[in-house]
Amino acid sequence: MDDLITYLAMDRRFALAGGYALADRTHGAALFVDISGFTPLTEALVRELGPQRGAEELTRYLNLVYDAVIDELHRYGGSVIAFAGDAITCWLDGNDGERAVACALAMQRAMQPFAAITTAAGSTVTLAMKAAVAAGAARRFVVGDPTQRVIDALAGETLVRLANAEHQAQRGEVVVDEVVLAQLADRLLLLEKRHDATNGQTIGVVQGFASAHAVEALAAPWPPLAGSSLTQAQVRVWLLPAVYERLRRGLGNFLAELRPTVALFVRFTGIDYDHDDAAGQKLDAYIRWVQSTVARYEGTLIDLNIGDKGSYLYINFGAPLAHEDNADRAAAVALLLRARPQELAYIEPIQIGISQGQMRAGAYGGTYHRTYGVLGDEVNMAARLMMAAEPGQILLSESARRSLSQRFAVQNLPPIRVKG
Repeated sequence: MDDLITYLAMDRRFALAGGYALADRTHGAALFVDISGFTPLTEALVRELGPQRGAEELTRYLNLVYDAVIDELHRYGGSVIAFAGDAITCWLDGNDGERAVACALAMQRAMQPFAAITTAAGSTVTLAMKAAVAAGAARRFVVGDPTQRVIDALAGETLVRLANAEHQAQRGEVVVDEVVLAQLADRLLLLEKRHDATNGQTIGVVQGFASAHAVEALAAPWPPLAGSSLTQAQVRVWLLPAVYERLRRGLGNFLAELRPTVALFVRFTGIDYDHDDAAGQKLDAYIRWVQSTVARYEGTLIDLNIGDKGSYLYINFGAPLAHEDNADRAAAVALLLRARPQELAYIEPIQIGISQGQMRAGAYGGTYHRTYGVLGDEVNMAARLMMAAEPGQILLSESARRSLSQRFAVQNLPPIRVKG
């Protein structure tokens, strides 16, 4: 059971064990952590060791890095709410941002051993982390069909400010939004302030605390919680069925592998997370419908993330279930998602991006918190195509278009430049 509960947020584990619900409306600090450098590390390891051994060695590094980072998060009483590729969104409940900033600084220290990784063949790759902190009110939801997977979701204006701050952060930095900046003005040492003219927000780049001992003094670690504190019935709904079955049968975690898959990203809007008391029910209804639609074509809803420019779904075809016609399945689902039913009319026209290629699939995250993910450059491409799409439009990469059967009509568009 210990392996199973690592797929749940830490505060969710304690809530389930204690028989209480986490509040729908809450207040605290959100922490976004993004680690860069895994793509060149992947390329170096695959070049040196081949696809299979390279993917396995990459997972070893991923687990080492996330172990170090998430250990610090748990030491400061935080919880991982969601992975988004190589990034994690975290929540520290009831905090004005001070403990979250201390946690982020501790994470940066924990990253120092990974600043330069030298592979067995002598290649050197640099890993770096950037972190952003925002504080304020948030909504906390549990959404999804229990037969597919239920998902922890964090939403609201605080997450919008978090995303805006993160966009201004650079490698190696810890930044805070204007709310935290005002609340902790006399306690933080700043390297500089930055103003974003597009949204009018100012962030602070943190050097440390005015008190030299503040970082360690603010630690508030979670107490131990054995996996036996939860029942399998409580835990299984939080895992993808394929992941749960593998762990239940004692087969260990998914072996990392590089495999051809198709990534589909959906951007949706239309839910007022801050002011609509029914926001959780609306999100739940939409996610359940998406899961049902995706399941008909044996795809997998990998991630739900809510940020500054809407809400995002990442759906994959090819992992963990492999098919020969992944692109056709993705295109069929995209068309169905675009034609939402009348009861979901509050969802505004969606934007969709689809791409195909070799991606690394498997469980990652380390000892303290894990997820099942499918990552790679084509995942990033699908996300960028989603952002470039007009409402109601489905954009495909050239690799995905080439794999489609003739039963789909495709309009060729002029080349577009995507970010990154």
